[in-house]
Amino acid sequence: MTTYLRRLHYALAMGRPRTAKGRGRVVVERLAEQYPPITIPLDHASPFQLLAAVILSAQCTDARVNQVTPALFARFPDASSLSQADPREVEALIHSTGFFRAKAASLIGMALAVVERFEGFDVLRCTLARR
Repeated sequence: MTTYLRRLHYALAMGRPRTAKGRGRVVVERLAEQYPPITIPLDHASPFQLLAAVILSAQCTDARVNQVTPALFARFPDASSLSQADPREVEALIHSTGFFRAKAASLIGMALAVVERFEGFDVLRCTLARR
């Protein structure tokens, strides 16, 4: 059977929605079958914490990151507190993740950017809430 005939047979068997909304619904259903929902293995309570955990996960296991982040987030729960952190204190908290000096600098830089650009406001949370 040629490719054209296979496609025609599939289209006839499935039935084709006539409206754009109907076709969109079919596309969403097919994508949901192909790509099931994922679970994020990094423990986090906010988008800010997820971003920090992702930075820590470079060249490190998720299990190790999940061991380190509770102490980090207890000490620095938000962008404003992390942006004012002493790099040596952050380095001590994340030492076991490897590349701790670079990661500490990245974490503090990310926190500074969030504070400067968004005045510490959790833009990610608002973006996710609108969906």
